[in-house]
Amino acid sequence: MNKTVIMVTAGILFAMALTACSKTESKDSPAELVIGVSQDFRTTDVFSHKGFNCLVFQTLVKTGAEGTIEPLLADSWEVNEDGTSYTFHLNKKAVFSDGTPVTARQVKTSFLYKQTKKRKRGSGRPAGAGSGGPPPAKPEGAGPPPGKGDEGLNKEYGVFDNQRYHLPQWFAFRSMDEIDDHTLRFNLSRPYTLFLSELATTHMYPVLKADDTEPVTGYIGTGPYRIEVFKRTQYMTLVRNEHFWQGKPAIDRIRLKVIPDAETRAIALEAGEIHMTGYDHFDKIPNESVLRLRALPNVTTHRMTSMDHPSISYIAINYKRPPFTDKDIRQAICLAIDRNPLDQVMSETGRTTHGPFPKDHPDCAPDIDPAPFDPGKARQLLATAGWADSDQDGILEKDGQRLAIALCFNSFDPQYKTVAEIVQAQLKAVGIELKLQMMELGAHITVMRDGTYDLALWPMMRYHMFFYTGHPSWLNVYNSPDLDEAFTAYLHDGDAPLRLQALARTQQLIVGSRAFPLFFERYDVVAWNHAYLKDFEPQPLGWDLSMGIWKATIGRKP
Repeated sequence: MNKTVIMVTAGILFAMALTACSKTESKDSPAELVIGVSQDFRTTDVFSHKGFNCLVFQTLVKTGAEGTIEPLLADSWEVNEDGTSYTFHLNKKAVFSDGTPVTARQVKTSFLYKQTKKRKRGSGRPAGAGSGGPPPAKPEGAGPPPGKGDEGLNKEYGVFDNQRYHLPQWFAFRSMDEIDDHTLRFNLSRPYTLFLSELATTHMYPVLKADDTEPVTGYIGTGPYRIEVFKRTQYMTLVRNEHFWQGKPAIDRIRLKVIPDAETRAIALEAGEIHMTGYDHFDKIPNESVLRLRALPNVTTHRMTSMDHPSISYIAINYKRPPFTDKDIRQAICLAIDRNPLDQVMSETGRTTHGPFPKDHPDCAPDIDPAPFDPGKARQLLATAGWADSDQDGILEKDGQRLAIALCFNSFDPQYKTVAEIVQAQLKAVGIELKLQMMELGAHITVMRDGTYDLALWPMMRYHMFFYTGHPSWLNVYNSPDLDEAFTAYLHDGDAPLRLQALARTQQLIVGSRAFPLFFERYDVVAWNHAYLKDFEPQPLGWDLSMGIWKATIGRKP
């Protein structure tokens, strides 16, 4: 029997079994919204689940429909002239789900908790290990800022999961000062272009209270829901926050049901076991499933495009590893890839791009120079470098060694395997044997962190953390002095036109390195049963796609 048929059949049987259980349970239980999710929730870091965050936690500011930064827990804010001080005035009506007020002290405590909590995930590494490079140099004359904001910062740990691997610390801000109960000042070592946009993401800067004696249910936020039940590897139940300061949530209960397989989640939506899927960036829906769901009369599918929030993935070549230290070899790989078949198989769920941003995105540089599809020139470059098919088996050799390389990827995105198989066939056409290595996420992270890969397929979460040594990261896959200079200007220069020029320069250098033969955008497609979930509008920008779900209502049961 065909493998695909087996998988779909198994998925249908699984969904039928779940539906039977659901119908049995629903006799005595209140109506609830059930969302299918791909991953479990980490008991040591529950707010790292990016889709769930905005249902329980909020931030000082949020990203509005047009991409502008808008007030949320903070009513207003001021920035000093040189961009190194941000003063926020908190909304005095804001309260946590336990009824206690949001104060400057609690916000400060919350941010210190997020930055200093030592998480038990993955093995540690010696300080400074990895490819991230050293932390940015401290500006001359930049002593401790006024106030008492320095206590509590653990200098061995920083944001962006660097604590997991003991990489050099990195903080967006240097310290915080409590001005009064509802006023808080952030002090930065130098201007930082992305400071407000990062404050607007709940997986980076959630305002919370934490009771460490309750690993998951002890997390308290200001969002429309609070955590009631957590069953590891099974589900999390959220109930309405009766103290929600922005209004009364229309939906009483939300259950986040863990269904790791993407196709099984789609089948569960069809069967009525769940009412929504794809609400998180990590819960991608397969292209074939989107086409099938779109044809159902009771299902709405909503595609987030690049103007909403680009979700870019890429294939990276390990340019520090032979034979890829030779730019002509990297160029040959780039020339061998035809984007047209990739666009066809992604159709409803993505598209190839010429660089780190889609061409219709406002941040996309207009004059980047991607390699065209030219397999003839690719073969010529490989021949010039000394590679020849001496045994006529279709694979090139040099000095007795076959040109056999590997592409590693994980199951984070159901489309990755399809993309990898197409690239495999295209490289074979120019004499390169590409072995595919599908890994569990933890193993893939280790390979990326240690730099022990040939080619790797990976999602790009935050642009600069992949290419800028001033932002030490275990995911830094390419860097150069020129690129560092451009990123420093983009992130820290006070002159807006110069920042834009520098942003364009970063893209030109990255694409010109030929270390990235493929960039492609993966649309965030949200699908829901509109006969059951009514009046739902996905958040158009940012990570928190389901931020407005508390305003939706539940209709008849499916």
